[in-house]
Amino acid sequence: MGATVSPELVRLRRTEGLSAAAAAVLDRAAGFDAEMGFGPPLRADPLTDADTVLEIDTCLHRHDVGHPEDYVLAAVVVVREIRPGTAVVELVVDPERRSIGVATAVVEALGTDPSQGWVDTGARALRASAYGSHPAAERLARRFGVGSSGVRHHLVLPAEDRPTPGPAPVVRDRLPGEPPTPPRFGGDLGEPDRAAVVLGFDAGFARVVRADRQGLHEHTARPAAILGLEVPGGPPGTRRNAAGRVIAGSVGWLREQGGRSVEALVDGADEDVLEAFRAHRFEHDRSDLTFRIPRAPA
Repeated sequence: MGATVSPELVRLRRTEGLSAAAAAVLDRAAGFDAEMGFGPPLRADPLTDADTVLEIDTCLHRHDVGHPEDYVLAAVVVVREIRPGTAVVELVVDPERRSIGVATAVVEALGTDPSQGWVDTGARALRASAYGSHPAAERLARRFGVGSSGVRHHLVLPAEDRPTPGPAPVVRDRLPGEPPTPPRFGGDLGEPDRAAVVLGFDAGFARVVRADRQGLHEHTARPAAILGLEVPGGPPGTRRNAAGRVIAGSVGWLREQGGRSVEALVDGADEDVLEAFRAHRFEHDRSDLTFRIPRAPA
């Protein structure tokens, strides 16, 4: 006789760090989503003691396939504080447990009101992304009344292409963990990356990460990346030219550090910067929807 099953569709367990089973779920999901064009995200940071991890067990299952009678690990939620009171949330469902209501049950259990500190953290403002505008994530957001706050474009410069050479940069490299001063890199470009450095040029700044050939696992090895630009305001042509000089200098520096192809994240609302990347032969790969709770910028 099978085990007695609680009427709860999902059970949430807060864990200390990432277990081997949860890491396996993330690995399978990264591979599956990469093949489908839904990611994975550029970041591949290890977890820290400041991050909150919830492992999600479920009794939901497909009726047309064999399944255990009891609860099984089906999803992982990671909450990362990016600044006091604001956190990035990642909900990853095991590909073998998708399309059966797990994500919906998780959001119902956790709720979408962070005003009192979400899931017993200090987070009162949340950010999330749907990589590749994943249709299931869009449906989930609509169901719970969470509107998209913007679009983030993911671009790629192939290894064989080189942007128009820019002036010699004055590089201001900083160590991981140092505050991003002077640029603040606002908008919806995602959470800070602990491996990022800030490069300073006469025309502005770029936040970049070097190529990582190893990654945390098979699917998180990544090329070099530009995660955001800060260039002065001004007329569109002037600002676009400044962005182009920062892009050219950043690509040159990243390739000197061993990078070949270069990826970039660009705020969809920033046409000047987007046009500058296009002028330097960056190609569109995908567009991500970004979400903020509450809707107003945190």
